Amino acid sequence: MRIHRIYMLMFFFLFVFSALTVKIAYYQLVKGYTLALEASYMRQRSIELKEYARGEIFDRHMLPLTSISTGKALYCLPREIISNSPYSDQERAVGSAARILAHILKDRSYDDIYNKLEKGIKRQDTFIRLFDDLSEAEREKINRSAPAGMVVAPVIKRYRSDGFCCHVLGYINGSENRGVSGIEYFYNDVLSEYPNSEELTSVLDARGKVITGLMFRVRKKENENRAGVVLTIDKRVQEIAEEAADKYIKKGAVVVLDVHSKEILAMVSRPKYDPYQIGKIKDDESSPLINRALTPYHPGSLFKILLAAAFLEYDVASKEEEYYCEGGYRFNNGRTISCWKKEGHGWLDLREAFAYSCNPFFINLALRLVRDKIMEMAERMHIDEGKIIGYQPVKDAYVKIEKADMAVANAALGQQGIMLSPLNIASLVATIADDGYFAPPVLVKYWIDKEGRKNIVYPEPRKKVISQETAKEIRKMMRLAVTEGTGKNAELMAVNAAGKTATSQTGRFNEEEEEILNAWFGGFFPADHPRFAVVVLVEEGKTGGTSAAPVFKEIGDEMCRYFDFK
Repeated sequence: MRIHRIYMLMFFFLFVFSALTVKIAYYQLVKGYTLALEASYMRQRSIELKEYARGEIFDRHMLPLTSISTGKALYCLPREIISNSPYSDQERAVGSAARILAHILKDRSYDDIYNKLEKGIKRQDTFIRLFDDLSEAEREKINRSAPAGMVVAPVIKRYRSDGFCCHVLGYINGSENRGVSGIEYFYNDVLSEYPNSEELTSVLDARGKVITGLMFRVRKKENENRAGVVLTIDKRVQEIAEEAADKYIKKGAVVVLDVHSKEILAMVSRPKYDPYQIGKIKDDESSPLINRALTPYHPGSLFKILLAAAFLEYDVASKEEEYYCEGGYRFNNGRTISCWKKEGHGWLDLREAFAYSCNPFFINLALRLVRDKIMEMAERMHIDEGKIIGYQPVKDAYVKIEKADMAVANAALGQQGIMLSPLNIASLVATIADDGYFAPPVLVKYWIDKEGRKNIVYPEPRKKVISQETAKEIRKMMRLAVTEGTGKNAELMAVNAAGKTATSQTGRFNEEEEEILNAWFGGFFPADHPRFAVVVLVEEGKTGGTSAAPVFKEIGDEMCRYFDFK
């Protein structure tokens, strides 16, 4: 009986031991990885190192246009501050830390520091980013004298402070992480779904305190290229255009298009702005927040490109037919519209009139075409169409010509009734360079959702709006304008260029009572086998040939080096 009981006891302990072994093996072999992750999560606290938790905006080559610069930020660990404070009362501990920091950082207010700490503690934040623009002197003072729980670490800045690509990218309301303008606004729903990718991590002990020696390690997650937007912009071409604009343009715009794909390679507006100083520039009289590349203006003589196309397409007269310019066009009522060349050009055919931008010739041409034909050609060539593939449209561009002869004449010179943006003009130039094929310009190639799925933004198919012969003839005229006419300052070093100058009236006058003019140049290169269309607008310029053509040349020469044209 006794032996039986001993066996029973042995079997009982064997059963219990076996069950425990199986249980331990289960948690070790089957659930081990999951439990380890949960334990790690319980003992780790992280903060996103990026300035804003948003997806990236890329150029056409997947080069980032956002989050490409870093700064130094001051982070604090609230529990560390409280646990290391001589005061047991939380409010006094926070107040003491805020006073010490305000003393160290002379330009930072005590109230600002205290409020940030208090709000973070109430939200039970593990980390609080107090400031993200520390100077070298401030960093040294913090490292030397700051209380426990304060650390200087990197912050990945979303924008460059020099305003690079600012009108395309736009900016956000930082407190709400919400896009306000540009791509940031238009794709806010995509960019705001970004999963964190780079974190500042600390390891806590069982009491929830940071373990010394395991503080402030940077950890990366495999979330690159998610919740992002890929543009047609070429970062290097954008840089080239911006550098030229900085050199020549105080107010104005530059647009660079791929002639065949109609993709926007660069879009620049001046003046530019610092996305971190929005509050200081909203009332600036120069309106730096306006994207002038998408803002309609009187295009001046660039509208003669469309008139030349209408003249050839509707076969009004032979292109060899000549007209005598005596320095102005006189109407039956006695009124006169002057040519820019007061003494007149003499006898001119269409090519020469285009190259030398003769106003009377094109007024005569427009009156022979009549208003309806000009309007019909504007519609055919989609010159005032605002559509941009992947982005919000250009607003307020129009061709509205009244029936009176004087109105038609002014429209022929790109003034009354004609308002077009630099992008509209670039699209017109690209149509001529592409043998008469039109398609709306494209700014976005695709966007990537939070799961990493690519969503293609499909361009519209090209369609022929004028004949190949007409486009070819206008290209010859634009080439002549650069070799012999008003656009000589646009000639490139590596390849031939073609284009058209324009100088438009604004109706405004400066303090010397001189009329303020806008200078334009629209052209393409290489002239023989066009690849790129470039339009330059210089507000308050002198003439298209002296103010805008040199900008085209600088951009074209640099692009030839970049694309290795020889």
